[in-house]
Parts: sequence; C-alpha cells; structure tokens
Amino acid sequence: MKTLKYYLNAIIASYAEILFLQNAKYGIVLLLISFFNVNVAVSGLIAIIVVLAFAHFIRMEAAFLENGFYIYNPLLVGMSVGYLFQVSFVSIILISMSSVFTFLLTMVLYKFLAKASVPILSLPFTMVSTLIYLATLNYTALYTQALYVKPHLLDLSFLPLFLSNYFSALGTIFFLPYTSIGLAFALILLSYSRIMFLFSLGGFYFGVLVHSLMLGSFTAAMYNPYAFNYILIAIALGTVFLVPSVRSIALSLMGIAMSVLLIDASSSFWTIYKIPVFTLPFNIITISFLFVLQVVKLKEFAYVIRKTPELTLRSYILSLFRFRADERKVFLPFSGKWSVYQAFDDEWTHQGDWKYAYDFVIIKEGHSFKNKGDFLEDYYAFKKPVLSPAYGYVVDLKANVEDNLIGEVNTIENWGNYVVIQTHEGHFVEISHFAKDSIKVKRGEYIEPGQILGLCGNSGYSPLPHIHIQVQESALLGSKTLPFHFVSYIEKNHVHFYANPLKHMEIESYFNDKALDKKLSFTLDSEYAYEVYQEEELIDNLVIKVKMNRFSGKFYFEDDDGNILHFAKEAGMFYFYDYEGEDKAWLQKFYLAIPRLPLRSKKNLSWYDYLPRRYSKKSLFSSLTTMGAMLVPRAYVIKGKWNFKDETHIEGILLNGSKQKLSVVLDNTNGIKSIKINKLTIKMKK
Repeated sequence: MKTLKYYLNAIIASYAEILFLQNAKYGIVLLLISFFNVNVAVSGLIAIIVVLAFAHFIRMEAAFLENGFYIYNPLLVGMSVGYLFQVSFVSIILISMSSVFTFLLTMVLYKFLAKASVPILSLPFTMVSTLIYLATLNYTALYTQALYVKPHLLDLSFLPLFLSNYFSALGTIFFLPYTSIGLAFALILLSYSRIMFLFSLGGFYFGVLVHSLMLGSFTAAMYNPYAFNYILIAIALGTVFLVPSVRSIALSLMGIAMSVLLIDASSSFWTIYKIPVFTLPFNIITISFLFVLQVVKLKEFAYVIRKTPELTLRSYILSLFRFRADERKVFLPFSGKWSVYQAFDDEWTHQGDWKYAYDFVIIKEGHSFKNKGDFLEDYYAFKKPVLSPAYGYVVDLKANVEDNLIGEVNTIENWGNYVVIQTHEGHFVEISHFAKDSIKVKRGEYIEPGQILGLCGNSGYSPLPHIHIQVQESALLGSKTLPFHFVSYIEKNHVHFYANPLKHMEIESYFNDKALDKKLSFTLDSEYAYEVYQEEELIDNLVIKVKMNRFSGKFYFEDDDGNILHFAKEAGMFYFYDYEGEDKAWLQKFYLAIPRLPLRSKKNLSWYDYLPRRYSKKSLFSSLTTMGAMLVPRAYVIKGKWNFKDETHIEGILLNGSKQKLSVVLDNTNGIKSIKINKLTIKMKK
C-alpha cells in the first residue's frame, strides 16, 4: 500500500511539474484538464504507468519517484504521441518503448547535469520526441490525429487576438492548444503564484514583440506555434531557478530574445522532416544560462527552491537582511575585548588589492601598552591567543619569522608568521603576525571557530603586536582580498550580527552562556503545551512538538495543524529561520516574538533583527508587497529591537510604525515559558 501511495503521488506530481508547480491539488486539476483531449490524456497515463512498472521491475525505490521529477518527461513523450496518433495497439507499443527510453535518458542526463547544479528540464522529452517523429515517418500502421474527432471546447473566439494567442500558447505546453484550456491554465498560475503568472504573461508578449520586429509582422509573430517557449523561459529563469528580482527579469528577457533566433533557426531545419521544435529553445537557453550563472555564483541563484516564487523571494530577502547570505562571513579571531586598529580601506597598509582587512589591538586607558611601550612585553596584545575564525582546513602557514623589536619592521617577509585557512564555503582566510614558533596547528589540519591557532606577535611588516585578518581570493600569500563580515560581536552592550566594526571601535567576542544554552536545547519528540489568552480571557490551547527533517537532520517545531517553525542553534545564537503554515497560527507568533536570541544573557544587552512583512494570504496588499519586493527588497521586511531585562526575560519592539511590543520569558529549566505580543499572551501550562 505504501508503494502504491508513492506511485499515485508520482503521477499527480508529474503533471504539476510540467508547469513547475509544487502542489498536489494543482497536479490533480491538470490531470483532469488533460482529458479534454482523451487521446492525449490516455497516452500520457499509459506512459507513466509503463515507466512506474519498469521502475518497479528494476527494483527502484518507490519513494525516489514520488516528487514526479523523473516521471514528467515520459509523461510529455506519451502526450506528444497521443497528440499526433490515435490510441491503438501499435501506438501503445510505441508509447511504452519511448517512455522507458525517456526515463533512462532522464536518469543519465540528471547524473551529468547535476554535477553542475543544472536541471534537466524537458530535454529528454525533446530528444526522444524528435526521434519518435522521425521514426514514425515510416510507420503506416499508426493512425494520425486527422482520423479522430477533435474535442469541442468553450468558444472564446470573441477574445482579442493578443489574449487568445497567449492562452493558446499556454495550452500548447500540455498539447492542448485551445484558448479555453489555456485560460484554465492561466487561472491556475494566477491562483498558485501571482509572480509566476505575471512573468508568463510578460514573457510571452516580450517574445512576440522581439519576433515581430524580426519578421516585420506582429500577427505572424503572435501566431507562431512555438511561442510557448517564451512562457517557459520566463517562468524558469524569472521565478523558479533564479530569485524573482530586477536581475532575473533582465536575464529572462535576454533569454527570451535569444530564443527567437533558436525557434526560427530550428523550425526552418526541422520542418524539412515535419518535426515540431517542441521545447528545444527553452531547454538550450535555460540550461545555458543556469550553467553560466552557477559558475559565476550569481547571488540571485535560487540554491534552495521553495514551493512558490513568493516563498523563494521571501526566504532570500530574509537571508540577505538577517544573515548576509550573499556575502562572506568569519568569526572574530580572539576572545575578550579588542579595538580596531585598521579597518577596510584604511590610511596605512589596507589599500588597493589588500584593502579588505582588519587589524586588532588591545587598548587599556587609551593606550595599547603599559610603561613606555619600548618592549614587546609592554603591549597588551603580545602573546595573547589567536583563535580560528572559521570551519575549514589549514592550507598554508609559516612559524619561524622573528618578532620585530619596537620601532622596527620586516620589509622582506611582510606577512611574518601566518596561517591560511580554506573555509567550508570555499574562500580563504589569512591571519598574520603571529609570535615566532607559537603556531599550534599543522598543514592539512581541520579546525573549528574558537580553536587556538597560535599567539599574537609582531612578525613581518608590523609596527606593534596586533592581529591581522583578511579574506582573500586564493591560498596564495598576498592574493587579492575580498569583502567580508564578522558573524557577531558586542559593542557597548549591543550585539551586532554579520557586521563590520568601525575604526577605533572596541568590540568583544562572546561564548555561549551554558545556562541559556540549556534552556534553548530542544530534544527530539519532546512536547510543550501552551494556553492562549486574549487580554485575560483563555481563547485556545496549543501543543508544540519537536521534530527533525529526516533528510537534512534539521529541527523544527510543529503544531497539531501541521504548521512548521524551523529553528537552529549555532554561531552563538538561537534563531528561527523559516515558517511554513498559516499566517494567523499561534506557532507563527513565536517567530514574531523572538526571531533571534544571542546565547549570552546579560542585563540590557540589545540587538536588532528583521522579520517578514506578513499579511493574510488573501490580502491584495500582501501580493503587492511581495511583488514590490522584487524591485525594492527592503519593502518586504520590518526591523525590530530586542534586549535582555534579566537572565530569562526579553523585551522587544517592532519599529515599523505600529510599535508592537513584544515580551518573552524563558523557562528556568527548558523551553519558552511565555510570549506576549501586545494584548495576546501564549504561556506554558503549569
């Protein structure tokens, strides 16, 4: 029964996958709509059933096929055969052979393209359908579509040309080139994602416009049978594989313009053999763009694709503002309080290719040294521990350069004693001027943040003992530096996350408060029961369970209604990073009340954070805000400020004009005891 459930899910998901929809109910609707042409629908279902039977025969795990990713190409091949040929014994044999071949080709192409993080799209369908149409030129036993009755659908001939042709192009994606079917698909897109619908509309008309300029006829361009490629390119590049943004709009328009040439060139050649172009232009353009954009590491590349473009955009914007997701980050290379001696692009050595670097010293009573500062031992930073600023491997180091006497510098060995680390993210961090023979790590050693690398010294081009840190583009000593942020630091009782301190600023690193860490340690399958009060009146109950994603190993809270709140504890903080569910659910209020908490409980310690500007899902203003965020990301977030009143009590306020007051109390042993948002209170049951 479980295997059958997986197969049913695979069938439904494969229909939705054709339009990049990740929702089972839309898959069911698309399946039902396909029966407006019974021949197409039956042929498509035969293809899927044969492929699933083949997968079962070779003992492929059923769960592997559940999302429909490997099935929709065989489905398209089956539908393409059904569009041209009437269902018969011979056509069923043809569908069976071609669908299994498409499935095999899908697996092969995925194996190669996945290495470049590029999707296979409908390339297997295009390749196999082309072969089928070539082969069937010799098959007289097949009955062409001219021999069976076409479906009678709703007459929409009164619609203007520019609308009816858009709908027809949309329907052609499912081999149903009818205006009424395309209208249904347009409504599905509009219901699923307003962003996706707008891109499909804009992409179609932009492609027609470019084509009309080339042909000299708007009408001829409008009637082009392969104009649906414009829609697919717009959706894929503009909303699915890239984060919806100004840049993705520009890139999708470029791709559509290029596809005009591909459509005309390929159709001129393919027509000789009476073969449709299918989705060849869409596949070539989209795969080429995504391959290059992946290589250059475009920051708008959707490395995590959410269920809708709106959710992808929201996640991306929040990551930008909350975690600087598009930039390099390192931890502080020291413990305790240090001062910024030089920052980025500073007046002395941080210039040109080496401008992205920091120098740190210890200042007490306005000086970096005691006595007269004539000796190395007079400097507060000398021989203090230097800590690893990242997770990674030591790829280079030097430890035997002498420390300079005060008043002298080494102009031959500028970097002195140093360590170069290659981080998990792939960039390189270099720390310089260690004391001679103090480095405690070895080449090839794996290290973690906070691990002692060595001791602060005065080797190399260094006028006084200090720590120099930079992020650079390669492991080569002295290579060009790159901009970066520090994960967190405290300055004047305020925690800065993913920021850059200013020159002369005294900052402090911090380690986790063990008691606070324990309060926010949630074990798998544990439950927390709450009561919900509006003012003083009990209005509801809430039970939260701690669960873990079996694929990623990440933890989340889930309530009885299936709403999910993802959380993590790392880098010296506890934070909620994603919410899936109804906006008005009580679980979502936890995200609003305390999105992030530094694991350092200190009275009056404060910090800022950002939250999504969320409204009801049916709100027109919500849709406008989301679409506006493509142009102005800042419009999608609101800023809040939080601070510790004592070890367990945190207060906050949202700085969005409404001035919502927030209050959080942590349980003395484990969990969140209560949250309060204005007059709403959710508190743990006794």
